[in-house]
Amino acid sequence: MNGSGAVARYTLVELSRRRILLVFFIVGAVGIIALGIGLKVLYQVASSNPRGFGNGAVDPATFDHFLELLFVSYLFQALAVFALLIAYAIGMTAIYHDLDSGAAVSIFSKPVSRLAFATGKVGAAVVGLIAIVGLLALEARLVMFLFGGGLENALTGQLIAVMANAIVVMLIVLSLSTWINNILAAVVTFIYFNVITGIITTLHLVADAGVIGNTAVRNVFDVLYWLVPHQLVSSAVRDLAQAEIQMSGGVQSNQALASVPAPSGPGDIAWWVFTVFVFAALVYYAVRRRQV
Repeated sequence: MNGSGAVARYTLVELSRRRILLVFFIVGAVGIIALGIGLKVLYQVASSNPRGFGNGAVDPATFDHFLELLFVSYLFQALAVFALLIAYAIGMTAIYHDLDSGAAVSIFSKPVSRLAFATGKVGAAVVGLIAIVGLLALEARLVMFLFGGGLENALTGQLIAVMANAIVVMLIVLSLSTWINNILAAVVTFIYFNVITGIITTLHLVADAGVIGNTAVRNVFDVLYWLVPHQLVSSAVRDLAQAEIQMSGGVQSNQALASVPAPSGPGDIAWWVFTVFVFAALVYYAVRRRQV
């Protein structure tokens, strides 16, 4: 445990010196502020003109809620992108740089086991990811005060889902970067997690919707679906859709909600936990088998 803690502290210090993480954080922080203030100023100017928005038929409270919906919709997309960028950056550097620079040799010469090394690296990587993305989310929560609030729970749920998906990506990159070049590890992870897994998930959803009538084909997609990581989905998207439907008077609510992904259930969450353990174990296996 002492060895894991020492490796984790050392890794966090090293991550704090990575300029790429600082760049991602600064770009994300500035982007969130610019998005919030820009939308507020733009639509305040439009609302000051009686003919600028709905010919003056929209009351100020509804107008502010519309602004918050628009801001949060863009914010969810931005958080997902930056969380993945940070996950890739940490996964590409946390272990690879120690192996590439030879620092791992001096670490293993001390009373630090491979298990302690892998545990400390994974722990520090997760903490670093949560800290950076959490700060961006905290800033986003403060910017939401510009619009009166009301969607805080949606932001919290989306943040948890985004972090959970980013942790899986980061663990895959960490394990691959122990064996191959870190850039190639990121490319392979992107193809596996975003392309292959995305295609299988889409086909599974299409099969469940009844578009594919062949039972055998549906069973094949069901099996494939439970062989790949599942990207967790929060209730935030559905919450936003319901809020938009309420603003529009509830027209065609059932049809609109039918096209919105349902939040992940207990089975998907349990599968995510299992996936995290599997890929964390792969990180340890890769470190143990790596000749240093």
